[in-house]
Amino acid sequence: MPFVVDAMLGKLARWLRIIGHDTVYDPSLDDEALISMAKREGRTLVTRDANLFRRAAKEGAASLLINSHALPEELVEMSPALKEASAGSRCTLCNTPLIEVERSIISDEKVPKVSPLWLCPSCGKIYWHGGHWEGINRTLSVLRHG
Repeated sequence: MPFVVDAMLGKLARWLRIIGHDTVYDPSLDDEALISMAKREGRTLVTRDANLFRRAAKEGAASLLINSHALPEELVEMSPALKEASAGSRCTLCNTPLIEVERSIISDEKVPKVSPLWLCPSCGKIYWHGGHWEGINRTLSVLRHG
């Protein structure tokens, strides 16, 4: 399910991308633009703003109201809307699907000599499963275990 996330939930938007969900996050979008995008692109508007949530529903846009203010609880609140996705398949910066690449084509010496590597074809960011991946899995365990 694709999402559009309001400006108050930037961290949640990043985590939705981490777990593989198509998530638009642009803090410059106003309420009207968020609702319009949700309707036009078949996205679910995710917000902490109760007025925006009610307005979106009234205008026929799918919407989800988040009450929590901490990431693990936000993810739990979202869990009914989170269908199977492929963790690590989207760029956390720009939302573009990642492509797996061979280490030999990466010239950046800051990237460790590990495999596999993924590249964002849009912004050029490189991803790999380093030590941070354990922390990601710990955070995501709330989805697996409630």
